[in-house]
Amino acid sequence: MILWLLNTFSTFTLGVLLVGGFVALAVGGSLAARRRFPHLAGGEHNEMVGVALGMFGAIYGIILAFVVVTLWTQLENTQTVVATEATDLALVVRSAESFPPAERVRVERAVGDYVHAVVEVQWPMMRDGRPSYDATAEQTHGLYQALQAYEPSGARSETFYEEAVGRLNDVAAQRRARITKEAALAQFWPAG
Repeated sequence: MILWLLNTFSTFTLGVLLVGGFVALAVGGSLAARRRFPHLAGGEHNEMVGVALGMFGAIYGIILAFVVVTLWTQLENTQTVVATEATDLALVVRSAESFPPAERVRVERAVGDYVHAVVEVQWPMMRDGRPSYDATAEQTHGLYQALQAYEPSGARSETFYEEAVGRLNDVAAQRRARITKEAALAQFWPAG
């Protein structure tokens, strides 16, 4: 439910609905309490209520600030993971430029298939709050198969091959980190 709201409405609209809804609820509750218990409106404990409300407001503000900072940090960490994964994929393609044409095309095609699966399948699943671990498993396996099919000959090709394999292992680690972050966020905001 929460993901649907976040994906459907703009931040401004959600803010107006939430703030307006809570204000309307508070005003309605206040009017109902005054009508039901008129002797409380002129009561002797009104000063204490103001102090208690101020204290609760301060506590709420502190908790809200911690939540915002935590979510912002998680967003920045996720952006770093995605950027690192993309950079490592680009370096796999760059290292494959030294491969023979057939092997280079195989690696480039496998990288393209992986990128399309992430952007067109996995990310929409993540946005909707659905588990997406297996969404790119086949393409990840295809990346490894493309590199394993090549047998380097000579020191130069072995160096670029080792670099490509190392970067592919980094891609797999970044993929796992991205999916782990998705699972952690799903605990707080389950799909609804």
